[in-house]
Amino acid sequence: MPPPSPHPPHRNGNHVPAPSGESFAKFFECWISEQSRDLAALRSAASAATNPAAPPDDAELRRLVDRVLGHYEHYYRTKSAAASTDVLRMFSPSWTSTTENLYLWCGGWRPTAALHLLYSKSGAQLETQLPVFLAGGGLRAGDLGDLSAEQLQAADQLQRITVSKEREIENAAASAQESLATVKMVELAGGGGMDAEGMEMEMRSKADGMRRVLEMADGLRLETMREVVALLRPSQAVHFLIAAAELHLAVHEFGRRKDGDGAASPPPA
Repeated sequence: MPPPSPHPPHRNGNHVPAPSGESFAKFFECWISEQSRDLAALRSAASAATNPAAPPDDAELRRLVDRVLGHYEHYYRTKSAAASTDVLRMFSPSWTSTTENLYLWCGGWRPTAALHLLYSKSGAQLETQLPVFLAGGGLRAGDLGDLSAEQLQAADQLQRITVSKEREIENAAASAQESLATVKMVELAGGGGMDAEGMEMEMRSKADGMRRVLEMADGLRLETMREVVALLRPSQAVHFLIAAAELHLAVHEFGRRKDGDGAASPPPA
């Protein structure tokens, strides 16, 4: 049976089937391949934009950006479906490396990281233009090195809002985690023997709390990605999505190799 397609289905209201943990792991590999193809398309568009003879128009770039964002949306929709059947694996995923898992925040990347990525990439691209600028030339339009004052102000406001929403999710996660030590749980665990059936029912309700946390966190991740793109011009959005894909794929590949090296090395004496 082939792995599920990473392409989003047509928006006709079809219900996304809930994949098992194993099938989501296969889907994740498809997602990595999809992101690599998206990165190639984004790089090609960015390169074409530097050609003054035939640069792509904004409408063409916007279609590409929307397609890439659609892939992110499909990823989170599929992840939500998988979490509805097995939320535990979403918080300790086997399809990501131990390096990636070290930096997980509520089952994924911290939403404000998108803003930090924007600032970092903007600074790096601006720095590459400084020699030309100091020599009397103008800044190259189209990449993140020429963010306007209005765009920077909008990014700052978005960061403040996102930080506030992150705190709300962290509070919800804390409440869900603290519920593990309720009187009911103490009764089930004590008395000289564990009540397995009662524990199963109680832990199921605890998992529901963490599922809601994951839904909130993934929703904010996608919302932040879309909001960052919305404050950028199409050509700038292409550069931002390139940076996001490059960072994710590089960390994933580094972690995968690190795990492979660790598995091949003998344990310390």
